[in-house]
Amino acid sequence: MCCGGCGGLVAVRDLVPADAAAALDVLLSAEDYAMAATGYFPEPGDLQSLFYVLPEGAAPDQKRILVITVDGVVVGLVDALIGWPTPGTGTSGLFLIHPSRQRRGIGAEALDAVQTRAREAGMRVLRATCPRGWSPGERFLAGHGFTRQPASRPVSMNRVTHANEAGHPADAWTRQLSA
Repeated sequence: MCCGGCGGLVAVRDLVPADAAAALDVLLSAEDYAMAATGYFPEPGDLQSLFYVLPEGAAPDQKRILVITVDGVVVGLVDALIGWPTPGTGTSGLFLIHPSRQRRGIGAEALDAVQTRAREAGMRVLRATCPRGWSPGERFLAGHGFTRQPASRPVSMNRVTHANEAGHPADAWTRQLSA
């Protein structure tokens, strides 16, 4: 898809080994997200962690690490689970665009591509986890038709959380997919 503001073709695809350096750059540049989600600055090992850290009840074959590209150049990263926490639900625990490429419509175009991919995989619901109070993520989700799900306690993101992260809760946001 081509968004009006980014000036190129936006695509979402599976991460391949050649994408590692660019994906790591996206992750390391997302300091505001990392601080909101964990209370820590991102570190190089965080990319590797995306591959094997799963929330309770998820199986390794449900995990997908995707990259967002503009004209083939990696500019974003998505951590997703297919069919979790319920069948027919696609969950994203991480949806980041490199700060140098934000506010150009890339995120919206990538979300459209993710929704198409989710529908093709039989998903009926998209679920996103977002650090509570992280306004860039909350504004993006609300602006794209996601609704914060009321919960008596914060939800886990697509990873195991540690006790020291208790001060950094996340909320679930959902959006129904049309056929």
